Amino acid sequence: MMKYIKALFAFAFSGIIIGLFISLGFSLIYRINYLPSDPGFVNRFANSSVALLVSMLIWAMIGILFGLSSLIFKIDHWSLLKQTITHAVVTYICFSILAILAGWFPFNLIMFIYFTIIFIIIYIFIWIAERLKYHALINDINRKLK
Repeated sequence: MMKYIKALFAFAFSGIIIGLFISLGFSLIYRINYLPSDPGFVNRFANSSVALLVSMLIWAMIGILFGLSSLIFKIDHWSLLKQTITHAVVTYICFSILAILAGWFPFNLIMFIYFTIIFIIIYIFIWIAERLKYHALINDINRKLK
């Protein structure tokens, strides 16, 4: 049980760290002062510290989402296609909700379509990179076995 709790904390911590770096990067590019998210999101709170805390909670949930959803690929009796489609749908639905809560885009149809296209493109690139990595690993193992 402790192993699973540690894994959840590791996923959450990873999400927070990645979220902080991304928000810092966007602030350096687009703003003079640091904001954890879009100004419209930050203005919903009493001050920027509360907005940062809420952002960190959302980032933690994103880390947990991607950490737990990766377990879908451990279901050995599923085909890679079933694993990929299930993972893509689960992460898309949950991540979309979290992105809306985080105020990353205004909730309207055009922006949601734009978000969806970006999500699909990034998902495909990451999926291909992971496949290539594991293909190379398998080839390396096979070469060592010969």
